[in-house]
Amino acid sequence: MASPLPSEGSSAPKRHSRNISINRTSMPRRLTKGPLEVEDPLATASQPTQEAVTTEASEVPIPTTPFSPERSSAVPVAAPTQLPPKDFSYLLRPEIYHPLSHLDLPPPFRTPVHQPPPSTPLPTLLSNHNFRSAATASALRLCAPPPPPTTEIFSLFYTRLACLTLINHLPFAAEESKALQDINSPFYLDDTTKQNILPWELRILVIRLQGIGYSDEKRSVGGYYELAREARALIKTSTNPEETELWKTRLKDLGIYVANALIEIGDLPAAARHLETLTPRSPTLLSRLALTYIALGDLSAAQHTLSSLPSPSPLTPLLTISLGNYPLAITELRALPPSDLVTQNLAVCLFYIGRVDESVKLLEGLVDQGRSFHALTFNLATVFELCCERGRERKGELVGRVERVRGVGERGGGDFKL
Repeated sequence: MASPLPSEGSSAPKRHSRNISINRTSMPRRLTKGPLEVEDPLATASQPTQEAVTTEASEVPIPTTPFSPERSSAVPVAAPTQLPPKDFSYLLRPEIYHPLSHLDLPPPFRTPVHQPPPSTPLPTLLSNHNFRSAATASALRLCAPPPPPTTEIFSLFYTRLACLTLINHLPFAAEESKALQDINSPFYLDDTTKQNILPWELRILVIRLQGIGYSDEKRSVGGYYELAREARALIKTSTNPEETELWKTRLKDLGIYVANALIEIGDLPAAARHLETLTPRSPTLLSRLALTYIALGDLSAAQHTLSSLPSPSPLTPLLTISLGNYPLAITELRALPPSDLVTQNLAVCLFYIGRVDESVKLLEGLVDQGRSFHALTFNLATVFELCCERGRERKGELVGRVERVRGVGERGGGDFKL
């Protein structure tokens, strides 16, 4: 069982004025995992997703956008020096953090082998993929005396939210992110430099989570635009070439985050129009744009975009799949350099044309090689459900096979459709 969070916290912290919402919603669970899907439509810009969005096939002008480094008209923001002596004890209250039960874990993952002792350092938990234990450990450290140093509070809070997201406890993460309230509040500005003191990665994550937690679909889009304003300002004022390149990279990433946010709320045409305005058109951006066209059903535009990518492109079989030509897609997938994703998509195509035994063999081969990930086990469990009389028993056997692989961490029942 998970260690309970402390029942008592610090004395009532000094408040600062920010808007508070009481809306609570949960994200519906995605029910299928196909060859055009990946784990998270809001993955970082360096990881090309297989969900995307777009509109027209014709060439369109590429205007300068808020995410173009050349546009730098925002108010300058100086670089931070050190965290100001402010009271952040409002993040140390135990009632913020939801206790996490291990009852939703399959029994094999409740054993001591997969449940590290409470004394395990947080970096070790993260490196071993024990994200559930890491989420609990982060909350315990935030709430237990003595209070962590100010510089450690935000790092622990980020780890907590990120781990909750990774273990499919998105509603918990969205609710807990509200503890920060308005991350653009003057309260979070350094009194001297006037720059936001929250870590960049935490702000990126909280913008998405608060949009979910406050049931405001457009909140995350506006939040990313606000960060883009800061990035442009720092690009304009920075005199350090390395720092300038860092903020240019972040600005490009924010453009992708906006598209991902639009994808997540289901506004695919808007995401497509947004992607079309981004510059420069790197291979990563073109891949997103092509996938967006596929998601919208504009296959001619997708094919035109793919023609700009190096050949053979791993996206070409996805376009072929969307056309329903599974035999050709199988040939194209087998011509690509081998990878976990290619093998999984090949297995899905084989399943679609009725070659179930070959499909199962490929998926089980990945599991036995220790290549266990959510979409793989989910798809294999789906095949067992559809094609086996002993579907539930086969899924239980799958849990045991994955459990014997070192380094898989704590895998929830949802990974196996249990």
